[in-house]
Amino acid sequence: MSLPIPLTVRLRTSRGTRDITPDIRDLAFRWTDPGGHATCQVPLDRPLTVQPAEIAYYGDLTVHDGRHGGVVWDGRLEDPGRSAGTQGQVWDLAAVGGQAHTRDRTVPLIYIDNPLTSLDRVDNATPRGDDSIATDPGNTASQQQSLVLSFPNGLAVGTNARIVLRYDGLRRTGQKLSRVDHTSWDAGRTDTAFQVEVLCRTDGSLASGEVARSDNWNTAGGGSSPRRIGTHWTAGRNTAEWRAIYSGVGGTISNDLHWASIGGMLVMATRYTAAGVEQLTGTPYGNSYVLASEVVADLLGRLLPKFDGAGATISATSYQIDQLAYPDGVQPAKVLEDLMSMEAGYTWRAWERGANGLHRFEWVQQPSTVRYEADVVDGYDSQGSADGLYSQVTVRWKDPKGRPQTTIRTATVPELSAAGLIRQEIIDLGADVGSASAAARAGDQWLADRRYAPNAGRLRIARPILDLQTGRMVQPWEIRPGLIRVRGILPRTDALNPTASRDGVTIFRIVGSEYRASDAAATLDLDSYAPSTGRMLADTRAKFRMIRR
Repeated sequence: MSLPIPLTVRLRTSRGTRDITPDIRDLAFRWTDPGGHATCQVPLDRPLTVQPAEIAYYGDLTVHDGRHGGVVWDGRLEDPGRSAGTQGQVWDLAAVGGQAHTRDRTVPLIYIDNPLTSLDRVDNATPRGDDSIATDPGNTASQQQSLVLSFPNGLAVGTNARIVLRYDGLRRTGQKLSRVDHTSWDAGRTDTAFQVEVLCRTDGSLASGEVARSDNWNTAGGGSSPRRIGTHWTAGRNTAEWRAIYSGVGGTISNDLHWASIGGMLVMATRYTAAGVEQLTGTPYGNSYVLASEVVADLLGRLLPKFDGAGATISATSYQIDQLAYPDGVQPAKVLEDLMSMEAGYTWRAWERGANGLHRFEWVQQPSTVRYEADVVDGYDSQGSADGLYSQVTVRWKDPKGRPQTTIRTATVPELSAAGLIRQEIIDLGADVGSASAAARAGDQWLADRRYAPNAGRLRIARPILDLQTGRMVQPWEIRPGLIRVRGILPRTDALNPTASRDGVTIFRIVGSEYRASDAAATLDLDSYAPSTGRMLADTRAKFRMIRR
């Protein structure tokens, strides 16, 4: 059979391209926001005894609009199912969209890290020298965890006696240093024969290295100035060392004041541009933080070669991320999820491939103006629930010593306040995004999304609707992420409908769409994804992982 709508389906493998539209029984495809093109299912009439030349692992499946040739859905084939029955023999083709590439690779990855929990004692020229993680001995009021290096009373020291701690995380991940520093340091005495130093080496080799920073103990301690690749050391270094070193002629330590504390330590890795060029100059690393937009560009240039990084749309962000490290491995999809937990109102999408064979990618703010006009004439359903309302959240994270910490955030929820209820949930940042500021940021955004019960529902669109962005009527399969104004629904107060006026008009955010050719209709997920067994299982697995941690 052929489709009753002007859509065509093409398969492409190394053996060629073929239009299979006349032989398909149905067509269903879906996109999500965030994510972009998600899945596509095509039952295809083919004998089961022969391997069709147009079907192959990771072959391309593209749905075109037959009216103008534009791409409606684009992705790659997965393992096809096969069946036979009274209706004949069928290959059940399943394909995944470009967003699947964000789960293709799992690699250790570090952007910015506090190295206190990852330091190793090396270059052991002074075995009796002490190192510890503690508060500054010279400032008992400070709660900042610092690296404390000390030469104990009675220790005999000679020239170049030293205590050295190394951060080896970037060498293990295969990355390079871009910035290394500490925001403060202190010493128990003033003595020009002792220094606090930061060194950058390659693969930890003691035969080579450069001193990126050196501070004499003849001051009362100090703050930080940027230490960047290309300015304070050459490119290619991948290990950093903090050390206290004695440059005098020798003697015996006669008191307990020969100590130095180093606080606010940070290590930053080099990043890639979205076009795939590693940045090996100091200019991009002038700040002691990273931005979500910078991380998105790095993911495109480093791990997502199937996306068109050079042509990607990346909207600038402003939140200063002070901890983002995945030494145990991570997928780009998880990094993007973490970035969205800190940057309110941003989303990402992967769409069709261009002439260069690469998927179009965008990291953009969620829409704030209505794009579509529709009504409920073709069908609407909502399970409506206040279960998503929360007024408190406990955010779990780990401090620089690796100790579990919690941050509790609260918000005013009118419905809960009126009922005299407090509803509290727990979310987990782990050690990957672990810092007090990130925990507060993530908690506040989580609560903002749960202040009002969503007007969530599913809307069926089986006819053209008005697209205010283009000023024309669009078919159901042409609907893309945006805000939709739906007539015929009494709104409840939520983020998009703050006044909840009784005009029978409600504004929703479209977070997903599934189009099925046999129905000639698109089913839109509004404000939240429709409940499903798969999603409930995924949520259960996520909570189980959090409990185990």
